[in-house]
Amino acid sequence: MLISRSVLVLLTVTLAASGLQAQEPDAYSQLVDRLKSGDRTVDFTELRMAFTETANYNGMMMGVYRQLWNPLNTKDFEGALKIVDAVLQRNYAEPNAHMVAAIAHSQLGRQEESQFHRFVAEGLVRSIMSQGDGKTQETAYRVIDISEEYAVFRMMGLTPRSQGASAAKDGEPIVDTMTLLDNRTKEERVMYFAVENRASLAKKRAAAVQAPR
Repeated sequence: MLISRSVLVLLTVTLAASGLQAQEPDAYSQLVDRLKSGDRTVDFTELRMAFTETANYNGMMMGVYRQLWNPLNTKDFEGALKIVDAVLQRNYAEPNAHMVAAIAHSQLGRQEESQFHRFVAEGLVRSIMSQGDGKTQETAYRVIDISEEYAVFRMMGLTPRSQGASAAKDGEPIVDTMTLLDNRTKEERVMYFAVENRASLAKKRAAAVQAPR
């Protein structure tokens, strides 16, 4: 089933309504340009954090998560890439978009493009998992969007079973408690994610500026 025009319009409206605009500040733009040019020394944590300082960041990429993955179920690989392009134009640090691009390009015989997007997806997921170990609330993985959690699940072969979240506090991340099924071992496990937002990130930046040097 091909991606309909209405779905692409809906995607555009969803991104726009979420405050995702096309403009990018210098730090983020430069990192994206380096990555696109083939620079494999780009720091993916720096890229993710730079994105949070753009007008496009609002922590609501789950609004396009299913739209990214659904076309693969119907083998509409070209349609999937159209959605990927729309998402990456606004958030090049979205790991699910790169994962979908890697699969779609591979199925279409474009191995060079597939390998590039796989490299980016894996780099973004490694960045997420480099902060904390996800075993306790105190050592939760730090994510900038819930969609990053689901990229980790897909990369690790985990299926969400249930979710709990801490009460929201001003200037603090919400901690997600995720009960997951390991698709290989069929065992359950629990992972914790600290979901950052504009307020919590601003608080951390202010603290970093005030810290003694």
